[in-house]
Amino acid sequence: MADFLPLQRLLSAGRADTHPVAYSGQREHSFADLRRLAARWRAALARQPETAVALHLEDGFEFAAALLGAWHAGKTVCLPADDLPATRERIARLGMPRLDPQQAAADGDEAFAPLADDCGLLLFTSGSTGEPQTIAKTLRQLAAETVTLSQRWDRSLPANCRVEATVSHQHIYGLLFRVLWPLAAGRPFASNRHAFPESLLAALDGTPSLLIASPAHLKRLPRQLAWQTARPAAVFSSGGPLDEAGLQNCRETLGQAPYEVFGSTETGGIAWRRREADASDAWQALPGIEVRIDGESLALRSPHLADDGWHATCDRVRAQDGGFALLGRADRIVKLEEKRVSLDAVEDALLASGLFEALRALPLPGARDLLGVAAVPNAAGWSELARVGRRAFAAALLNGIKDSVIAEALPRHWRYGFRLPINAQGKITQATLLSWFEPSRPHAALLERSAEHAVLQVEAAASLPDFAGHFPGFPLLPGVTQLDWSVRFARELFELPPAFCGVDNLKFQRIIDPGAVVRLELRHDRERGCVSFGYVSGEHAHASGKLRFSEPAC
Repeated sequence: MADFLPLQRLLSAGRADTHPVAYSGQREHSFADLRRLAARWRAALARQPETAVALHLEDGFEFAAALLGAWHAGKTVCLPADDLPATRERIARLGMPRLDPQQAAADGDEAFAPLADDCGLLLFTSGSTGEPQTIAKTLRQLAAETVTLSQRWDRSLPANCRVEATVSHQHIYGLLFRVLWPLAAGRPFASNRHAFPESLLAALDGTPSLLIASPAHLKRLPRQLAWQTARPAAVFSSGGPLDEAGLQNCRETLGQAPYEVFGSTETGGIAWRRREADASDAWQALPGIEVRIDGESLALRSPHLADDGWHATCDRVRAQDGGFALLGRADRIVKLEEKRVSLDAVEDALLASGLFEALRALPLPGARDLLGVAAVPNAAGWSELARVGRRAFAAALLNGIKDSVIAEALPRHWRYGFRLPINAQGKITQATLLSWFEPSRPHAALLERSAEHAVLQVEAAASLPDFAGHFPGFPLLPGVTQLDWSVRFARELFELPPAFCGVDNLKFQRIIDPGAVVRLELRHDRERGCVSFGYVSGEHAHASGKLRFSEPAC
């Protein structure tokens, strides 16, 4: 591995022209390529009057060059979490032009001075417990994080390993572990993140690598794939808690426990742990981080923060084995009917039923303080739900937790699905959880499931807004709604490319009336990137087709 270079001096001090920075398939990007592209970005952005620009690029090498070029042009860079139309509108309202790869100048001066510590970056929190908030960082803080990571891990990692990732660099974890730390340490990284286990398997096979992943991705690595020759030198996990199922799956597929990193967008990295056999599950502070416990509240002093004072977090902890154990988030304490309610406690009580793989409790917007639950039943849960029905199922759950949860905290609304919604970092957000409670989402139950096949029972309730006006006096379920349901549930059940590209062989054979209960069968063809669907009731076919998915440029 090359010598460590502070980010401020990365382009001014430089590396050998041929030093590998990134790779995409068989193509390698050298340090000379990085310097050249960063110079082009600097030349283009120096002519723009705006002081801040928005940057969202999927390619990690293009992203790194644009980020460095923007900083060298004196711009503050905003990293939107996604590239959805609503996000674009929000960024536009802030007066920030969005960078496009075609904007880079034809050439630029490749001489660079060191960057100032106060170069700015705007990030967004994940929105796990509310609306995403904008967080301002300086280059000094980001560079300090790379120093911390280097001090903790660089000496113990193979010198020639490459960086592979399943997470996006548009968030703090992916930005640091996938791009900035490798740049400072001189470790080449993959330009593209792995959306599917098969591409990750091919990338890891026989090549010394580091894997940067999230708990959700580690939990879903399929055990039937041949991982024996694809064991990375080290695995990192962050962005949320890694549960026992995810930990065990990582051990069985990748042959090791991951390094778990605890922190947040606001605080940066705080602590780490590695739960190998007989290892403590306590978190240990990262190098240079001071922690203390005030009552049950975690406080820290860190070079990753804007100043050197003590910073109080919303994390509840207790001392353990020279470090600390996490007890939950203080901001997951909400008021319902003027009573303090721990969402963690409600979730723990429901999980004790043994009927769920995962669930989240959340306050629902409205005139009254009501609690909802978005839940993923396990096989026993789906079986019981089908046997007794939704009302009796919910009643039994409430009866089972009434002795451990106050009356005001008993959930009033329930939604069941097949995978809790996550963003590119594998994190569950408030906004995506609330999407399960939209009136347009139908109730669906899982009847059969295998790796690439599922059969659902879907209720076309008369109260669904889709029936309104379609048609007056003769309501029926619109075809576009049937397509939307097929896409929605296919995404929850299978690993699919991000872009929906269209539908083939579409047939509408029989109308679906208000109040009808239909079976939806989905078959995933992984090689062709498509999902066949069909709606039936009894002996009657209602609709069928083949959904096509691909990477964004479809």
